[in-house]
Amino acid sequence: MEGELNILSFNWHEPYLWNLAKTGHRFDIVEPDRGRRGIRSWNTKIRPVPENVSIVSDALLIANLDKGLYDVAVVHNFSDLKRVADVDIPTILVLHNKLTCELKAGSDTVTRSDYLSQIEILLNNVDLLVFVSESKKEDWGFTGSAMVIRHGVDIREMHTYSGATPKALRVGNAIRQRDFMLGYNTQEEILEGHENSLIGINPQIEKSETPRSFDDLKAMYASHRLYLNTTIEPYEDGYNMAMLEAMATGMPVVSITNSSSPITDGVEGFISSDIGYLRRRISQLLDDQWLAANLGSKGKSKVGREFSMEKFITSWNKAFGAAIRKYREKPKTSVTPAMDENRWP
Repeated sequence: MEGELNILSFNWHEPYLWNLAKTGHRFDIVEPDRGRRGIRSWNTKIRPVPENVSIVSDALLIANLDKGLYDVAVVHNFSDLKRVADVDIPTILVLHNKLTCELKAGSDTVTRSDYLSQIEILLNNVDLLVFVSESKKEDWGFTGSAMVIRHGVDIREMHTYSGATPKALRVGNAIRQRDFMLGYNTQEEILEGHENSLIGINPQIEKSETPRSFDDLKAMYASHRLYLNTTIEPYEDGYNMAMLEAMATGMPVVSITNSSSPITDGVEGFISSDIGYLRRRISQLLDDQWLAANLGSKGKSKVGREFSMEKFITSWNKAFGAAIRKYREKPKTSVTPAMDENRWP
């Protein structure tokens, strides 16, 4: 896509928006109102606000939409999509979670077929669907045109790994509440008796720490000996952004088995469904800094090949162009279905 675009998006994923801003366009980011939970403000402890990003209020959003200032909207859930459904603008919907996960998070009160039926009309307002992984596209079951844009990690942005602190690191927000997908209880079982740090926003967990900044988080990746991943299948991929950042730093990963994991046992770290095996491998890595560095260097190379920032940027610029072309080609109609605001992620 040639030329700088003015892009509208919504703040649900600071790390993802941080990377998306590297496409070089201008972004207006709206901080969503979550009702009783209040405004979801940009958390600068997770990522600083990029120079090409402006945080805008609802009032300014409405004024800018009326003026037609945006070239494309990037929305991250169906509530965001509903907000731009009546606006004459090319729209990209990014699906970050599996439908299986969304249904489980809602305590399975809605069936898969009912969920898909409810969103069918709303999807008519989408010019391009983007999935963050192949498995998430497969899980939703969409057969129409869509793009898969895998996460990108900028290896040059990370600190140099030392592994000097003989502790395991885990990173995640609300991991106890989302145990079914992030495996908090599995982590506790694997790490019992091992020194470890838990980083993230977890008010229910006393030992959890919040990083002071992105640089603080990067320093933790660099200093801790290994990274523990327990993303649970079928609800989540075998990796997330935090794990990829750890690998990009040069950390070895110890992971519970997941079919979409980039870890090969004994190559970039260790992976198994056997908790006892994982505990023994953690002990081995905590005792052997050289082994940790050797495995971590292979993981760093793999992330550079399979999750490159350059590929992420190129793919997103293609997505912007594809959405704009599709928008220009389709009949100009807009339908906003009646929806329960509290029912959708």
